[in-house]
Amino acid sequence: MTFTDYIKKMLTGEMIKSSHSADHDTAQTGSEEMAQTPAGPTLLAIDTASTSLATAVLVNGEVRGELFEKMERGQAESLLPFIMKSLREAGVEFADIDGIAVTVGPGAFTGMRIGLATARGLGLARKIPVVGVSSLEAVAYGVEERDHQGRNILVALDSKRTEIFAQAFDAKKNPISAAECVGPRQALLLPPPGPTLLVGDGAARLLTPATHSGGDFFAGTAPGLPRAGNVARIAAERWDNGKNLPPVPLYLRAPDAKRMDELAREKAAKSQDDA
Repeated sequence: MTFTDYIKKMLTGEMIKSSHSADHDTAQTGSEEMAQTPAGPTLLAIDTASTSLATAVLVNGEVRGELFEKMERGQAESLLPFIMKSLREAGVEFADIDGIAVTVGPGAFTGMRIGLATARGLGLARKIPVVGVSSLEAVAYGVEERDHQGRNILVALDSKRTEIFAQAFDAKKNPISAAECVGPRQALLLPPPGPTLLVGDGAARLLTPATHSGGDFFAGTAPGLPRAGNVARIAAERWDNGKNLPPVPLYLRAPDAKRMDELAREKAAKSQDDA
């Protein structure tokens, strides 16, 4: 089956109907009952901006069909099957989706493009809104009350370079700093003085400098990468007020290709100087 055929079958619901007709009938009945008492939009959520692949569906405020798998490669091939499985487990068809929420980064350039391109393509085909959610906010959203206990939150995501992607949030998970690509010591300066919880897959790199900083920092236990269910919840909470981000990549550092190009120019210039 070609990629185009796959998309067509997903948009028409043929794949769900052909493989799970009985489940579909049950889900359709459930969908009709839920439609009588709507509680917010039905959203498909996608995250491929990090070293994982995550999808989920939010129906009447309830996260269903949430999938998560660590995955640094192969996201492009695996995303559509993940979406189909999430829809099937949520008991809905793609025609039932009101909008798509997708992480915009910061994160891996290739991963961001995969998720955003897929989300925008599906949104265009269905003529439904596609909204962006910050990966940093999605991780902060996953911190539980028993973990942060009124503390500020500092999210640190691994950039696969010497710097980290970081942003500070208050105890209510509202941003209190800009998202930045900085070194570990600079990241610790983002939150205001006071008890601060360190979370994210880059938080381990903050532990040693935090110990010697004299600050009041604590190691968190929240998931280090975004969960699609939280991406969907954030998007749903902002659905009516339009505070979701546009579905465009959030770049905090230059692409590797640009860096390599700059290095090549520098090397050529140095060779000329040596000559």
